[in-house]
Amino acid sequence: MSRSVDLDFTFRRSIDVAEFLAVLLGSGMRASCGDEIAYLVDEDGMFDWKKAMPSRLDEIISAIGDRRLEDHTVGITLYFPDSVSGGDFLFHPGREVVSCVIGVNPKYIEGSIFCDVGWYAAKMIPWLEPLGLAEVETRDAA
Repeated sequence: MSRSVDLDFTFRRSIDVAEFLAVLLGSGMRASCGDEIAYLVDEDGMFDWKKAMPSRLDEIISAIGDRRLEDHTVGITLYFPDSVSGGDFLFHPGREVVSCVIGVNPKYIEGSIFCDVGWYAAKMIPWLEPLGLAEVETRDAA
């Protein structure tokens, strides 16, 4: 059975991808949990994720933050501080909505089939409020 767990963050203004990632990385998140970084530049609607060495992080952030891509979805997988849990951060066209799709070792509510979206929200909302966070929507569906 496939699960869909995500948090959608809506901002009051278009978000700069590099600024957003600087906040999360500066808060302890990391772009790799091993020897590669996963990122997305979706120019054709196929969501073809690519992998690169961690030494290319600055280059990848620059590429996915390029203003020429504002009408395309771009993304990067990030891992939470002191955790092996992570998610795909997708920056949607227009850059006012960013989704965090929880897909790497999700944290579940003890004794439940549901993801502990509160744990993820408690981590990220304080980091994102200064960027103009206006709305958070969570979804956990089987």
